[in-house]
Amino acid sequence: MTEQVKANIAERLLFLGIGAAEKAHLARIRPQALGVLGPALDRFYGRIHKTPALNRFFANEQHRIGARTQQEKHWKRILQGDFGADYVESTRAIGNTHARIGLKPQWYVGGYALLIEGMVTDLLRQYWPQPRRSFLDRLLRRPARGTSGEEAAAQIGLLIRCGLLDMELGLETYTQNLDVRERSRAESERIQSLAALSDALADALDRMAGGDLVQQIDPALENGSTRMSGAFHRACEGLGRIVHAVRETSGAVEQRAREISGSTENITCRIAEQVDALAAVARNITELTSSVKEVADEARQADTTVADCCQETEQGRDIVAKTVEAMAKISSSSNRIVQIIGVIDEIAFQTNLLALNAGVEAAHAGDAGRGFAVVAQEIRALAQRSATAAKEIKSLIASSMEDVQRGVQMVDETGTALGNISTSVERLGTAVGQIASGAEAQARRIMTSTPARRSSRG
Repeated sequence: MTEQVKANIAERLLFLGIGAAEKAHLARIRPQALGVLGPALDRFYGRIHKTPALNRFFANEQHRIGARTQQEKHWKRILQGDFGADYVESTRAIGNTHARIGLKPQWYVGGYALLIEGMVTDLLRQYWPQPRRSFLDRLLRRPARGTSGEEAAAQIGLLIRCGLLDMELGLETYTQNLDVRERSRAESERIQSLAALSDALADALDRMAGGDLVQQIDPALENGSTRMSGAFHRACEGLGRIVHAVRETSGAVEQRAREISGSTENITCRIAEQVDALAAVARNITELTSSVKEVADEARQADTTVADCCQETEQGRDIVAKTVEAMAKISSSSNRIVQIIGVIDEIAFQTNLLALNAGVEAAHAGDAGRGFAVVAQEIRALAQRSATAAKEIKSLIASSMEDVQRGVQMVDETGTALGNISTSVERLGTAVGQIASGAEAQARRIMTSTPARRSSRG
């Protein structure tokens, strides 16, 4: 017995007021209760024997006697105040048996009513006060036999509470069994319904495989639900649409195949025309190959010429550089000459001053200095001619310097132009080399593609 069951029994005993004192009281009245239990059971099972609705649960008299024996054993445990594990198991066994044989609750409650009534009736007969005393009682001055009303009521009430507790526990087990049986029955019906639905679905699928796409499944087989039949019907409709679409697609494919067949014949004719055209192209390509080879050779020659031109341009650039260097030296020498002419001009100027001073001194000397005055005059004339010549030389050198500067500038511009020409010639050489390489590669590709063209013509 589980702790939960113990707690439930304890709760019910507490509610019914069956505690230790009541159990002790049961033990005290047990002899009287056992004395009325046997006759009450006899009357109860005699009533069952006379009731066809109940007597059908017994196979024979021996079966009925065995049931009475088990009931008597069970009630003896109740009258002992023993509500432990053995009592609970006995109650469950009785409830399970009644549920298994299908005994209705009306007979279950009625049976307890008859049995408790019989026991209470017999106990009341024992406990009821006797109105007269026997001779011996009167002689011995004994009180009238019997039990007080309060004590009899307490004993009978305790017996009734114990009986109803037993009935309630049995009905609980009975109800639990009925719930299990009901769930089992519902599950069995559900399984049978699913089996019938599965069979119907299998038959429908077989018919669908045979081409029947308008069939239906009886919704009654789904036990109130139409999900399966609805899904099957939608599947049939969808499959029908697919088949219809496939038929339309097949017709379109067939039509397209006929069109492709006609197009294939047309393409064959065009291919033949293209083959003839390719043959003509092949002949033209052969001629083109020769032309490309010639172009490649000429491009190589042009590349060589450009290379020579580049070399000569480089030589010209070197000459220009040397010319620029020489012009720079000329410019430097001219500057030096200008400096020297400046010195000569200064000497002439000083000589002229000296001659002038000498003439003045000769004039002061009179006749004695006349010859010296003539010499001074000649020296002045010579100094003036020297100054005039120096100025002319200086003017010529200045003009030469301007010409040299212009020459240097022109030589620089010539060097720049030659550099640009050299760069352009190099680019031209590179382009010509690329043209030559491309022409040779094109010629090789044309020569390589010639066998393929020949095979396509074959």
